[in-house]
Amino acid sequence: MFLCTYFLDSKEKRCIFNLKTFNIQKSVFNLDQIKLFEGKRYVNNFFLYGYKFKNSRNYYFIIGYDISAVIKDLKNLKKTIFFSSLTVIILSGILAFSVSGRILNPLRERKENLEHVLSIVFHDLRTPITVIKTNLYIMKAKDFKNIENNLYQLEKNLDYIQNILKNIEALRSLDVKEVEDININELMKDILEKLKAKINEKYINVKISEESIINIKANYIDMEIMFTNLLENAIKYNKIQGIIDIIFSDKTVIIKNQGDKIKEPSKIFDKFYREDLAGNIEGLGLGLSIVKKICSKYGFKVKYDYKDKFHIFKVMLK
Repeated sequence: MFLCTYFLDSKEKRCIFNLKTFNIQKSVFNLDQIKLFEGKRYVNNFFLYGYKFKNSRNYYFIIGYDISAVIKDLKNLKKTIFFSSLTVIILSGILAFSVSGRILNPLRERKENLEHVLSIVFHDLRTPITVIKTNLYIMKAKDFKNIENNLYQLEKNLDYIQNILKNIEALRSLDVKEVEDININELMKDILEKLKAKINEKYINVKISEESIINIKANYIDMEIMFTNLLENAIKYNKIQGIIDIIFSDKTVIIKNQGDKIKEPSKIFDKFYREDLAGNIEGLGLGLSIVKKICSKYGFKVKYDYKDKFHIFKVMLK
């Protein structure tokens, strides 16, 4: 900071450049070479303030302040604001992209799953509906005489359609439901009785080993769906005149069935996964994924293994 006084009559200039030492420097100035002024001005990196004082002598006070440091700080502040704003914009964009991805990806996956399940449902329902229509036509042509086999075919295909709808409903909602005491041994025997026609159709030999009686608290429908899907899987992928072994042991249910080794066992519990890519095996590929979901709901564990030409499923109900 400095203070200069310009005397107009004598053309004398007196300046103090260091206010601490108060050292006055004198010199002569030329009005043609210097412009005196009143008010505020910015010259180079200096802020100047001029004031004309009038009495017996006319003179000007010029006060100057070096604002180069302030200008530097302002430039740095502008840079900081610019880069901070740019960073905020970039981070906001990344965050928006990430959030939108998290929001849209589940919707996209649901859309793809819906399209997938609809295509499978269309494919799998076409055959039983065709069989039902054909048998109804034959029954009419025979004037509803000697139709036992036709009725059996109708019942079989209607059961298949019902099973598809049941699995879709089970996958749609696994909310918490009322629980009750369930004897798993008796439940499995009831399910086997319902599946007796399918078992006999492939001449499957079912063996039951009750090393213990398993009682749990759960929703009956959930348990029925879970073990029905496991047993239907054991029938579906079994050999003609094959074997199903069911073992009850210390809160663990083991279901073993003969069958060929699968190519991708790690995907066996994935939704819509079917080993039979040619489409010869019935079903949506939902059964084992529903088993997995029900187990997760109750904190059970389910494991799959293949040993000695047997598919082995272990459900640990503890």
